[in-house]
Amino acid sequence: MSEIDRVVQSLELDRFPTHSEIEQFYGNKSLTNKISKSGGTKYWASRLGYGVKDCESEFGDYFERYAIDDIYQHTGLSSYKNKVGYPYDITTNRHIKVDIKSSTIIENNYGYKFHSFNLEKKEPTCDIYILYCLNDNDEIHKTMIIPSCHVYGQTQIGISAYGNSKWDKYRDQWKWFEKYNDFYIKLEKNSI
Repeated sequence: MSEIDRVVQSLELDRFPTHSEIEQFYGNKSLTNKISKSGGTKYWASRLGYGVKDCESEFGDYFERYAIDDIYQHTGLSSYKNKVGYPYDITTNRHIKVDIKSSTIIENNYGYKFHSFNLEKKEPTCDIYILYCLNDNDEIHKTMIIPSCHVYGQTQIGISAYGNSKWDKYRDQWKWFEKYNDFYIKLEKNSI
């Protein structure tokens, strides 16, 4: 029986347990940190054959929809949300492939607070990642705009919640959308 199955059985759940339920059951964040770093809630729920609580599945969906407005506000480019199961979340200006990730603050066993983003694939299918770092009130604290080619081969990004991070150079770097848009426009003009 897996550690997750123990929680499900003990709490008599008919779905994958929330992070709060897991932390209360085990008295620490060890398992929830492992889940966040190795595929996330949806991945493990699917792998173990569980559904997820509506609020958990709505969490990612909310930030995908939020990103559409955020992209327009900062770049003037229109976007649309792709269907579930698509290899990336949003398409911007008909060409730019965008994957949206959001993370609440995670605290490791040593008290260090950070945001953890599971990129899922070593070979990205998107052009740009938007990473939303949320504070303790689930409000956006930092927004990172990272070209996927800068994280090729990585499956995980950890960003300090309150300290400096090597990822800070990507904070609010909406210029990447303009660069990718210019690139795709040039390609379109040179098409056969």
